[in-house]
This record gives sequence, structure tokens and C-alpha cells, in this order.
Amino acid sequence: MDKQKKSLMDRLTDFTNKISEPLGRFASTDIISSVVSGLVSVTPIIMIGSIFLILYVLGSPDVGTSGQPLIGFLAPWAGKFAWMNSLTMNLMSLYCAVAIPYHYAQKKKMNTLTCSLLGLATFLIFTINGYDEAGGISVTSFSASGLFVCIITSIIGVQILKFFLDKNITIKMPDSVPPNIGNAFGALLPFATIFAFAWLIRTILDFDMVAWLNTLLEPIITSSDSVWMAMLVTFICLLLWSVGLHGDNMFLALFTPFGLMWIDQNASALAGGSSNYDLPNILAGLGKTGLLRLTIWTAAVWPLLFLMVTSKKKQFRTIGLTSLAPGIFTIVEPVIYGLPIALNPYLMIPFILSGTISSGVGYLLMSTSFFGKFYAVVPWATPPFLLGPLGTGDMKTVLIPIISFAIGFVIYLPFWKVYNQSIDTAEKLKEDTPSPEMIQVNEA
Repeated sequence: MDKQKKSLMDRLTDFTNKISEPLGRFASTDIISSVVSGLVSVTPIIMIGSIFLILYVLGSPDVGTSGQPLIGFLAPWAGKFAWMNSLTMNLMSLYCAVAIPYHYAQKKKMNTLTCSLLGLATFLIFTINGYDEAGGISVTSFSASGLFVCIITSIIGVQILKFFLDKNITIKMPDSVPPNIGNAFGALLPFATIFAFAWLIRTILDFDMVAWLNTLLEPIITSSDSVWMAMLVTFICLLLWSVGLHGDNMFLALFTPFGLMWIDQNASALAGGSSNYDLPNILAGLGKTGLLRLTIWTAAVWPLLFLMVTSKKKQFRTIGLTSLAPGIFTIVEPVIYGLPIALNPYLMIPFILSGTISSGVGYLLMSTSFFGKFYAVVPWATPPFLLGPLGTGDMKTVLIPIISFAIGFVIYLPFWKVYNQSIDTAEKLKEDTPSPEMIQVNEA
């Protein structure tokens, strides 16, 4: 009986609370938080590589521009820009092999430098099996294609090292030996064990885990780049925000490895001569940048900013003007917690609906050949009307935030009117209700 009496908002809040607890626990585990922190640490390198990729696109005559560079004076430097991109974005997993063990070591209260060196060396041994026919080594695993293997070797390597240290399976040096030398010798046994294990798998057994794992994950990765995935990810993310939880950190960030792999594939296709309109992945950059940064907040928050700034109510205008500048850069906390949207029965539903629907529409639009796809990582706080052109090389992507805003505005309008009416009713009721002081005077 009680369940039947519950409103839609109550049921929505109960559902969110049920899924937020396990999601929060999962996102805050040492392994997941270390992986996310490691990926965040290498973001500056990836962004710089994206800048050079953009310069390459502007200067190269071979990237869907009819044989002519977009900016002529950059043409002589196009090859050098591409090389710089190769040294940054295309070595993403190599940098993560340093960053992820570092953060995991912090969680486990271990020596961060030792664990970073261990992670880097283990990853190299695990992914390289001698010279190729040209006398060099293959570095394809150093790109985003080796990211999942990098995560596995980083976490397992640190765990094995911790086991050896906890069990005192180390070479003990006299107390007179300086601590740094003693630590180096103390790490010999665990390092030798981990390296031998990695060497046995990759070199002796000739097992290429990068190729095997990518083959295994390919159906999942391919099917994940879909309109339904875009809408589902957005729905859950906004659902968490609507009850006051940070949906981006708790849920969206978990998709960063997929998003980075997709953007790396798009960047490689672009460097190979494909047009930015024909790149393979629509959700490239998911978790960091990309399509959803064009759709979610432009639909779920920007219409509210407009409605508040143009409102006749002073409190709304104050919140709207205060939140306007951060909101343009998609810093949405002032609106979500200041208006608030979180736990607001009048605004939660349009908040979730607007972002989810606009993400689906945005995906369908970008999946056509009319819009370019993301191939560069642009900072998440870049205003959407700049983020699209910078990340895709297509000025027409400014239409997606405009369309998303229109979708959000239409969805919000009836709810906003009801919300205003509820405030007017509450204020009128407050005016008509005598204060306790007046009641005491009348009784006297």
C-alpha cells in the first residue's frame, strides 16, 4: 500500500539511492580510483598531442581537403606535427604505465617511484618480443590499444610487489647500508619474479595479450559506441546528479579507457588520410571530451540559466547571473546545488530527460556524414561552441549545442512554469499565515 502511495519522484529517488551505493563503492575502490587518477595524470600529454594533431590537419594536404592544406604556411611542418602527435597520443599506454602504478602505490602506502619504474618495465617486457624484420621494435601496443594490458600489468605488478614486501621475501642489507641502496636491493627479488613472469608469457610462450585482449573486447567496444549507450550513460549520470551525487566522477569517468581508445582510433584514421567526416567512432573521447560534452549540459543546464536570467524573480536572476560564467564553461555545480536541481521534485525529471534525449539526438546527428567526428582531446571545460570545432575540425558542430539547448528549453518550459507557480503559492501562503508573534499578541 505504501509503495502505491509513493510519488514518481519518491520512486525515482529510491531507485537512484539503490544504484548509487554500489556505483559509489565501485568507483572508490583502490584499483578503479587509481586507474582514473592515472588517466587524468596523462591528460596534459594527450591534450598537447591533440593540439599538434589539429596543426597537422590544418597543414596537411592529405586530410580530406582536396589536395590543398587549409593553412598553407603550415604545410612544410605537417610531418613534424604528426611526429609530435606520435610521441604523445600514440604513446598513451606507455605514460599510463608510469602514472597508474604511482597512484596505486599511493593507495597502498608504498614507494611511488619504485612502483612507477616497476609498472613501466613490466609493461615493456610484457608487450615487446624482440626485433621485427626491419630491425626495430613494434610500438603499436604503446598507444591506446595497449591500455587495458597496461592497467592489468600495473595493478598486478604492484600487488605482487606488496605481497613480497609484506611477507619479507626480500634481500636484507646491513643497517650500515644507505636506505636508498637497501631499498634497491630489497626490490630485486620481487622485480625479478615479476619480470620473469612477464618474459615467460610474452617471449617464451609468445602470447600477445594486447592482440588477444583487443580481439576479446572488440565486440563489447564496438557495440558500446551506439545511440543507446550514449543515452544510457547520460541517463545514469544525470540520475546521480539529480540526487546530489557527482555523476561525472562516479560513473562517466569509468568509460574513459573506452573513450581514449576510440579517439586514438579516430586520430589514427585521420592521420592515415581519412576525412574527419568518415572517422569510425562517434563517442570518441567519452569520459573526457567528445559528443556528450556538446549535448548534456547545453540541454540540462543552459536552458535553466536562460530562464533564471530572464526571470522576474530576484532570487532566480541572482542565481542565474552568478552561475552564468561557470555554466558557459560547463561548470554546473552552482546551478545543480544552488537553484537547486538536486532533489527538486519540479526540475529533476526535465533535467534527466533533456540531457538524455539531446544526447540521443546528438549521436544520430554526428553519425551522419554532415558532421565531423572527434579526433582530438580538448579540455572538458571548453565551452561547447568551441569544443566541437576544435575537437572535430568542423565548424558545423556548433549546431549540436544549439539544437540541444532548444530540446532542453522545450522540455523545461512547462516544468519551469509549474515550479514558479509552486513558489508563488508558497509565498502567498506564508503571507496569509500569521506569525507566532501576531498570534501571541492576539491572544493577549
